[in-house]
Amino acid sequence: MSEDAFRWVVTAAVIISAISFIIMGGVAIALYGVVSKLRVRVDAVLGRAEPILDTVKKLSEENAPKFSGIASSAQQVAANAVDISNIAKDQAHRWAEVGRDLADRSKVQIARVDTAVDETVHQVQHAGENVKEAVMKPVREANGILSGIKAGVSAYVQGRKPSVDHVTQDEEMFI
Repeated sequence: MSEDAFRWVVTAAVIISAISFIIMGGVAIALYGVVSKLRVRVDAVLGRAEPILDTVKKLSEENAPKFSGIASSAQQVAANAVDISNIAKDQAHRWAEVGRDLADRSKVQIARVDTAVDETVHQVQHAGENVKEAVMKPVREANGILSGIKAGVSAYVQGRKPSVDHVTQDEEMFI
């Protein structure tokens, strides 16, 4: 590269550096303007916030004992709620045990009643059979006696044995 070209390149680099310094100066001035406007706004907000912060500080100092009382009351309420919950849980378990015990006892009693009813039905059937036999035995005996009397009367009235013709006629009617 010639010396003349080299000088032009160095000159261009110096010009670019100068322009960048000018731009950085402009940006710094613009940034200063923005920061100063922002500072004015922050000062205005702080001016309005300071009385509010003072009031909040004053209220918290005045009501600190009340807050601690409320916190302790809340702790007591929470402890009572836990106790009530535990008691209710215990009572529920006890009622469940009573219910299971009642159901078990009811099952036993129902089984006893069922057994007693079955035994009673069996005894009634047996008694019915005994009554039937007690009633039917004299009836059968009376029926046998009447059959004997009937045969005797029939034999006495007829006085003879049936003839062969009569027996054959009875057989033909049967067939």
